[in-house]
Amino acid sequence: MKRIFAYILMLAIFASCQEKVDQPSAGEEPELTTVTLNLNASDLTGEPDSKANTPLIPDIENLIHDVWVIQFSERGVLYTGVDKFYRTSGEDGARFVTLEAQVMSGKSTICILANLNKVNTPTKTYFDVAALKAGLPDNLPQFKSTLLDMSELLHYINTNTKPAAIPMFGYWEGTIGTGSPEVGANNLNVTLGRMLCRVNLTLVNRSGSRLTRLKFTDAAVKTYYFPQISGAVLPDHAYCTKEAANTYTLNLANGNDATIYFYWTANFCYGPEKATKMTLTTESGTEYNCMITNSPLTDADPDYNMYYNCNYTVTVTLEP
Repeated sequence: MKRIFAYILMLAIFASCQEKVDQPSAGEEPELTTVTLNLNASDLTGEPDSKANTPLIPDIENLIHDVWVIQFSERGVLYTGVDKFYRTSGEDGARFVTLEAQVMSGKSTICILANLNKVNTPTKTYFDVAALKAGLPDNLPQFKSTLLDMSELLHYINTNTKPAAIPMFGYWEGTIGTGSPEVGANNLNVTLGRMLCRVNLTLVNRSGSRLTRLKFTDAAVKTYYFPQISGAVLPDHAYCTKEAANTYTLNLANGNDATIYFYWTANFCYGPEKATKMTLTTESGTEYNCMITNSPLTDADPDYNMYYNCNYTVTVTLEP
């Protein structure tokens, strides 16, 4: 009789957030003004084992290279002349970034997307930035329900071809004045969260046979720009369906252990049917099934979701 023991621990990395600040009113008519954006990538918690078979490169997760500033008015209408890309100083990016941006005064919501340009390389384009700008929704509610397709990027991360950066998101709500940022007005502090979640998978093979394959089912590859849309279930097209992108070859002998890292986007499923699952197959043909959830399945009301900017530590022990 085969037995499987799975231990799952979710460690919040610190979701992307906003700081709500009330600045002096700029009057009824919005004016183009300068703000200082103070950006930082949220702290990581629960650092992975350094002995992992596919070690992480911290700079990929932590550094900010370029930002896309998008602003919506108090009524949620997009300011079409404001959305622009800004590159941070230096080629290597930074964990903390301060830059000046041109926005409209008055009460508004400012959204920050980081690293969409940096992840692209001369030989590989993960995001068509021009198409994203052209397809930007003209209102905030629609923007909040818009999905970003990260399937190409995730496939390359999970097959050990590391990109230069990872996309991040954060937002700020408040009133923009017309004062000079040099004297302290319009200093906006925004913490950016990574637009994906990380699975630290430790395999303990005591099955009596070599472990040869890992397959993910219902792994999400599209994510909402905003961290979480309450009650919004992901559509079917947000999940990975390509065999080459969700199936991985293993070579773990009986009696050995291994730790592997995978990235996926948040999975808002609210039930077991579309929860992210793993199937592990041994050389003898035995299959072991496991589910990745935000809380133990033994809970009275398990949370089947996976949230972005979170680190999920999963230990799976395979026994005959």
